[in-house]
Amino acid sequence: MPTDIDVWIAASPGNALPGVGDPLVNAAESFNRAHPGYRVRIRKVEAHLMPETVADAVVRGNPPDIAEYMYSSTQTALDTRARTGDPLFVPVERAIGGRSKVLGERVVVEDLVPVVRDYYTVGGELVAIPSFVATNILFANKTMLSAAGIERMPVTWQDLTAACAAIAELPDGPGHGVSWPNYGWVFHQELAGQRALLVNNGNGRSGRATRVFLDSPEMLNYVRWWKQMLEDGYYLPTEELHYFTAMQAFERQEIAFVVSSSAIGRMMSDMATAAGFELTAGQLPRPVEDCSTGGTVAGQALFLARGLPKEKEDGALAFLQHQLNVSHAVVRMHDPANPMTSHPITLAAYQRATADDWVDPYPGYGAAVAQVTTAERTPAAAGPVVGNLSGINIAITEAMEDVLLNGADPAARFRAATEQAQEVLDRYNAAALAYPPTTPADLRAG
Repeated sequence: MPTDIDVWIAASPGNALPGVGDPLVNAAESFNRAHPGYRVRIRKVEAHLMPETVADAVVRGNPPDIAEYMYSSTQTALDTRARTGDPLFVPVERAIGGRSKVLGERVVVEDLVPVVRDYYTVGGELVAIPSFVATNILFANKTMLSAAGIERMPVTWQDLTAACAAIAELPDGPGHGVSWPNYGWVFHQELAGQRALLVNNGNGRSGRATRVFLDSPEMLNYVRWWKQMLEDGYYLPTEELHYFTAMQAFERQEIAFVVSSSAIGRMMSDMATAAGFELTAGQLPRPVEDCSTGGTVAGQALFLARGLPKEKEDGALAFLQHQLNVSHAVVRMHDPANPMTSHPITLAAYQRATADDWVDPYPGYGAAVAQVTTAERTPAAAGPVVGNLSGINIAITEAMEDVLLNGADPAARFRAATEQAQEVLDRYNAAALAYPPTTPADLRAG
């Protein structure tokens, strides 16, 4: 009988994007053919429900051998406890133990794109194997930009402001220049672009994060610029300040620019074609040109259960390497059947995506890849690892909504948001740092 390895992977909420996770399904089938002594069994779980679904499974006594968590739940995964009270997951680098191959599968952890490895490195140790990578980029209506005489994509906030002013001069142009979502990940990237931290202890990488910095000068710098863009009529506040409502405004050509995830670049390209305009894209604008916004990548990663029998652990580790080989990487990056487009996760995949015969899956993919691969190697660019990041993000986005729509003073409102977020983090850490430690009750993802 083959040794079963239960792998729970992230699906889109409500299965809104059928096919999400299928590259891992295909990798499991490929692995099973190559290793007939093993049977990787895939179960799809809605991404935002994964932390609580795993915690419930611990109580029932049937947790998975591998679980795929959203990037924002990295600390939650590390703090999830087994029935014994020990951490449920083991840092994957520790489990590999310096081996170069596992069951004949080449170990790829040293081949990870540096900033991707940085995100999943905590305390100097790689804790999980990434399975999907994305970043926020700036999409643009190239047809509209050409009409306004804009010859290059904006690089800085000042560039974007000037481009929106040029769009406003078009006689039949849109009512606004740009929109982007009020979403935590965007703030994380804009802080990275100013080399600023969201939380203490090296963004939670040199030690557990215990303090939040939502009212830092860098955060307020971004908030005030955003507010000014609104007051100048350049920023369009779409319904609920959401990713999808901003995309819909872009599709209707109510704006010339939109910030959105590189993961949906193919969808954006199809949308532009159907609407009758040419799409282009560039890197996320930053305060000054010499700052990096390539860090704080999003996506998912696979965590390995602690204490598996040796035979099963080796099979699980081998699968984690197998799913990152170049053939599976190309599917993630370029298969039209896959609704989400990943960045290269390994340097081998990056070499494939920059080869002379490579055709980008959508306009701007190369710019998005460059944004990630050229990112600074700093805790700010790596992004925050902190308990209940979702709750902290809620404090940020509620404050920003008050500033934009209700005229709240940025400094006062984000000071109050800091207090709110600190209470969220303190409550979370109280469970994680108790003796004996317990799985925190706040398991929201996203």
